[in-house]
Amino acid sequence: MSRIADRFGRAAPTYESATPIQHAVAGRLAERILESGVPEAARVAEFGCGTGYLARALTPRLQPDLWVATDLAPAMAAAARASTSLVAVMDAARPALKPGFDLVCSSLTLQWLAAPAAVVTAWRGLVRPGGRLAVSTLVAGSFAEWRAALEQAGAASAGPAFPALDEARAWFAPDAAVETFALTERHGSALRFLRALRAAGADAAGAADSDALTAGVMRRAMAAFEARGGAATYHVLMAVERVGQGAD
Repeated sequence: MSRIADRFGRAAPTYESATPIQHAVAGRLAERILESGVPEAARVAEFGCGTGYLARALTPRLQPDLWVATDLAPAMAAAARASTSLVAVMDAARPALKPGFDLVCSSLTLQWLAAPAAVVTAWRGLVRPGGRLAVSTLVAGSFAEWRAALEQAGAASAGPAFPALDEARAWFAPDAAVETFALTERHGSALRFLRALRAAGADAAGAADSDALTAGVMRRAMAAFEARGGAATYHVLMAVERVGQGAD
């Protein structure tokens, strides 16, 4: 996990200029959270807060009694303090919080964790009965254009293996409100795509193991990516689950 923290920590100064998709997904998740009936004075825990996209999208209409925003990267947590006052450095895979939150939420963090099903179970355990668990994550098909370009170039590694849609759906209760959608970001050139990934902290995770790519393979992959249009598609699953029983 230290490698992930280091990568996203280095990206903290450039993150907001390089992540229009992440910003859009956080806004959409915020809409679904508000529609779900979370109380205005909610107790909220957020994992993988980044620079504070979700907090900024929610707080104009949600005035939480407590908002604990957490991120594994200290630099990201520091950046989020402009959006919410209570921020902690914490591994989302090992949430060190007491149960009783009205809302536990996370936007586009779960896909980088090694055991996402177990993480969702841990997050659910922090929600009071009747509260909400709200999560967005990437699923199979994300970065398909770059993966195809790598495969065409003969790369041994074709980027991360995101979970299948059915697998990710099974992490949540059968009656959870689940939606899927795709968003495409057009970069034009492969160089702009790779620079954007790096500026977002996802250079190794979002593309491929750069240490395993030769210069020739990379050149061929970049050419193939541009020949396909220079676009990258994010396939997103979003789930809002009412946890347990009890009145709101």
